Amino acid sequence: MIDEKRLPAARVGTAFAVAAMLIVVTLVFPMALRAEEILVTNVFDSEDIISVLRDISAQTGVNILAEPSVQGWVTLELFDVPLEKALEMIVAPFGYAFVKVGDYYIVGMPDTKNPAFPLFTTTEVVKLRYVKADAAAKLLSDFFTPNVKVSPVDNVIAITGTQAVIDRVKADIAKIDKPSPQVLMEALIVEITADAGEGLRSDWRYEGSGAEPDPSVPASGFVDFVSGIWGGKLNLAGGIHSVVAAMKFLVDSGKAEIHATPQLLALDGETAEIFLGKEKYFTVSTSSTETTTTTRLESVKTGISMKFSPRVTDKGEIIMRIEPEVSDAVETANSMPTVNRRKVSTTVMVRDGETLVIGGLKLKSDYESKSKFPVLGDLPVLGLLFTNTKKASVDTETVIFITPKIIYPEY
Repeated sequence: MIDEKRLPAARVGTAFAVAAMLIVVTLVFPMALRAEEILVTNVFDSEDIISVLRDISAQTGVNILAEPSVQGWVTLELFDVPLEKALEMIVAPFGYAFVKVGDYYIVGMPDTKNPAFPLFTTTEVVKLRYVKADAAAKLLSDFFTPNVKVSPVDNVIAITGTQAVIDRVKADIAKIDKPSPQVLMEALIVEITADAGEGLRSDWRYEGSGAEPDPSVPASGFVDFVSGIWGGKLNLAGGIHSVVAAMKFLVDSGKAEIHATPQLLALDGETAEIFLGKEKYFTVSTSSTETTTTTRLESVKTGISMKFSPRVTDKGEIIMRIEPEVSDAVETANSMPTVNRRKVSTTVMVRDGETLVIGGLKLKSDYESKSKFPVLGDLPVLGLLFTNTKKASVDTETVIFITPKIIYPEY
């Protein structure tokens, strides 16, 4: 029979035994592990590094070999320091490295000219996600140039060096390889007649004066250029869509034509480009010999083009370099084209969501049309009496509205 009165006492004894075992394991086991670890205790005062390595080798019983190039003076106090940590503290200030080969260590310089260079180094490949590898490599310290190789095609950087160097370069690359903000450019390209443009320009000045004051812009809200091209910055409620609504009257009356409302997305520091136009072909004849004439077609692209390069500042402002161009080609009497171009290049700073206006891109186009009476108009000399020629000239102005918006990446 079991004595029920003795059960509580037995349980208490078992609990004390388990607790004692846990204490023993907690205290004794780490000491046993530490006993197996090779520790170094020594004091060095301006001693030659070769002598220091020799003393540590004698104390620990581990062979430590040093290359002939290893030299220097060491002042260091070590107290129960693990062997590899002690070696690191000794050789790191001189730029040396150590490597374990079998049951011994080798100390030397991790230099490409050193025959033992492969022993001290390894290679890791880092593939970049957002930044071009060649651009990232240029941002690294020049100290790591011998350790870095770049493959622009694969967008990778290969790092060869000691593990400490590899870890440092990888950490620097991680700081560089981050997604850049993007800028969405909403544009409105409108071509209006000259008289409508002059009247509308005064309206825009009035609208511009109601925006927030900008010390870089006159009170009217616009900047006049010597070339006659003008521009300004507006804070428009509704952005480009409100401008389109305001232009409806001119479009319906035939005094304005909306060419396009493109949206371009460009990375910070990159360039986006758009071209709206046509390609005209002209016949060009050249005489290769006295009896031979060569004819070929030459193309001329005309229309509206614009380059857009944004740069986002730390304060969320946008520095934009804009290069708009308006061109037209007219065939002359000798069948050679005359190209009229109106181009401007400017760099401005705008706030996120602010609308930039560029105007003054005027273009005068001459047109000639002929009509003749059938049959009679083809007669020599007399045909001139039955032919009518009309010449017309049209002055137009291209106005560009640009509203940039910053799109920040999601991490």
